[in-house]
Amino acid sequence: MPLDDLAGQQRALFARITGLPVGDAARAASLVIGDARASADERLQVHATMYRLRIAEALESQFPQVARALGAGDFGRASFAFVSEVPSRHPSLRELGRAFPGWLARARPDRPALAGLARLEWARADVFDLVDEQPLTVEALRALPAERFADLPLRLIEAHRRVDLDAAALALCEDGREWPDATGGALVWRREITVHHRALDASERTVLDTLARATTTFGAVCEQLAEGRTDEQAAAQAFAWLSAWATDGLLLDPG
Repeated sequence: MPLDDLAGQQRALFARITGLPVGDAARAASLVIGDARASADERLQVHATMYRLRIAEALESQFPQVARALGAGDFGRASFAFVSEVPSRHPSLRELGRAFPGWLARARPDRPALAGLARLEWARADVFDLVDEQPLTVEALRALPAERFADLPLRLIEAHRRVDLDAAALALCEDGREWPDATGGALVWRREITVHHRALDASERTVLDTLARATTTFGAVCEQLAEGRTDEQAAAQAFAWLSAWATDGLLLDPG
C-alpha cells in the first residue's frame, strides 16, 4: 500500500472518530468491515463515543469542580466542543486542558466565575508537576541574627502560580465559603506533594509579583510597603507575611 494512501486512510478514520475536519470522514466506513452484529458505521461510532468519553474523563480529572458546577451532561458537551475548536497538539493528555480556561471564558460569558474556577484548577494541576526546591524554613528564620534580616534574599519557589479570579470563583471551589478579600486573586502552590491555594488581597499580590520576577530582599519589601504606612506598620506587615510565607514553604532557601 502506498504510504500516501495509508496516510489518507488514517486521516479519514481520525476525522470520523474525532469529528475534526482533517480528512475525508465519509471514506472511513469503506475502511471498516461490518457484519451481522454491527455495521461499519456502528463500529466507528463505538470509537467516536469512546473518544468523547475519554476526552471528558481527562478534562474532568483536571477540572473536577468545573465539572461539578456544570453537571455531567453540560460538561461532556463542553469538553467535546472545546477539543473540536482547540484540538490539542501535544502527545500527552497532561496538556489537554491548558487552553480550557480561556475557551470557557469565551464560551460561557453568562457564567464568568466558571472561567476563574477553571484558571484556579489548571494552576493546581500545573504546579503539581513543577520542580522540587528547598524552601526557606521558619527554623532558619529564627536562627537568623536580627541585623541580617534587611539583607535576607527573598524569592518564591517555582511551584507556585498567582491566579486572576474573584471571590465568586473561589466560592465555587470551596462549596460557597465566603472569602473576605480576594482583590488580588488567588495564590496556588505545592508543598511537598500537597497543592494548596488561598485568596490574596491586592497588597500582598503586588509584593508577590515582585518576588516572582527576581530575587529581592526583606528590606526592599519593607520599603515597598512604606508608602501609606509608618515604618513600624510596614515592618510589622512584612514580618507577618514573611512568617506566613515561610510556614507555607513558599520561599526559596537562599542556600
